Amino acid sequence: MPPWHDAIGDPTLADAILDRLVQNAYRITLKGESMRKRRAATTA
Repeated sequence: MPPWHDAIGDPTLADAILDRLVQNAYRITLKGESMRKRRAATTA
């Protein structure tokens, strides 16, 4: 996750933040077409 390290600026702090986020995260896999694409098609 190099972009996070660059954005935060301190590698140690970035690792600590990412460890907390990943530890408490849920991964949700969605199927089907994006709602953004559907809405864009109806408004265009």
